[in-house]
Amino acid sequence: MNIHGQLYKLPSVLMRGGTSKGLIFKDMDLPKDDKDRDYVITKIYGSSKNGQIDGIGGGTPLTSKVAIVGVTDKPECDIYYTFGQVSTNSQNIDYNVTCGNMASAVGLFAVEEGLVKINEGMTRVRIYNTNTKRVMEVEVPVKDGHVIYEGDFSIAGVSGTGSCIMVNFLDFGGSYTGDLLPTGNVVDIIQLEDGSMVEVTIIDVGNILVFLHASDIGLKGIELSGEINQPSVQKRIEEVRVKCGRLIGLFQEGEVVTPETHALPKVAIISPATEYTDENGEVVKSDNIDIVARYIAMGTLHRAFAVSGAIGLGTACKIPGSLPHSLISEGKDEINIGHPTGTILVHVSVRKENSTYKLVRGGIGRTARRIMEGHTLIPIELMG
Repeated sequence: MNIHGQLYKLPSVLMRGGTSKGLIFKDMDLPKDDKDRDYVITKIYGSSKNGQIDGIGGGTPLTSKVAIVGVTDKPECDIYYTFGQVSTNSQNIDYNVTCGNMASAVGLFAVEEGLVKINEGMTRVRIYNTNTKRVMEVEVPVKDGHVIYEGDFSIAGVSGTGSCIMVNFLDFGGSYTGDLLPTGNVVDIIQLEDGSMVEVTIIDVGNILVFLHASDIGLKGIELSGEINQPSVQKRIEEVRVKCGRLIGLFQEGEVVTPETHALPKVAIISPATEYTDENGEVVKSDNIDIVARYIAMGTLHRAFAVSGAIGLGTACKIPGSLPHSLISEGKDEINIGHPTGTILVHVSVRKENSTYKLVRGGIGRTARRIMEGHTLIPIELMG
């Protein structure tokens, strides 16, 4: 047993992937029992009613992510990747969701750890994502057998520049429900408790996403965290989210549902391309974007738009009749989304198949880096 005094030394790497951050573990280093594994991980993150002060978690959804990596026997795949959204205030981990941002870190990790054969110039890492049972392909720049970190590519929400790591979602439609359009409709109408009706588009691409017009919940769409995180606004968003989840059978009538216990569905508030000032005081010009969107996860506004959310929104923009499609110009394969800290460009290819649609490929450029490596120290008794 690898120990340090009364502490067990668990190999781990802290990495940033896109606008997310978390630890990456090899599956062989974690407890085999799922319950024991999750208990150890939440202890490492410090998740408790007192927040995450006694662990590495940063107290936000973006900094409370975990990736478990291992070798897979899936055809034409190099590794598998299980994503977990670690609760900030309880010992829960939600695996019914995935993260494209962390996938960029996982691809980089696989190259640096020797889990894939390195190809000079560009190493493509084929990743089986266990959360969605779909394949991701991450393109990692390589020179002289080593990852290239330097570059002039930048992403909103992260300071500085780096090399571009492409994260591609392959045939991700219906990952959770079996259908890209879970209700079979491009638009559904939800009745709220106050009797008002709200139009929504629900799609299943990477994650289950609910799109609604900002105007339907009393917003312009260009608001930032100070306004969108108001309890009155979040309460209305959560009501829409829960009703949509029940509509598609994600959870049952009477089941207690909170942002902490059920990460899906996610919600994106959309509005037409409009000039606004972002969280950093920078002006986002309307002629530089195709649509404005605000992504809600775990009951709070994402400062930057999630990769899986952007893939989903880009997909919806390509489906005639959907709410996002009504806000953009026809025929674009690249959609530039304006979000709270800037913009994110998504490349999507969608094909009509009978009465539904198929996401052939969705890709987004990210940066990622290795921050710390070594061992996480936890009490020996937690390891059994």
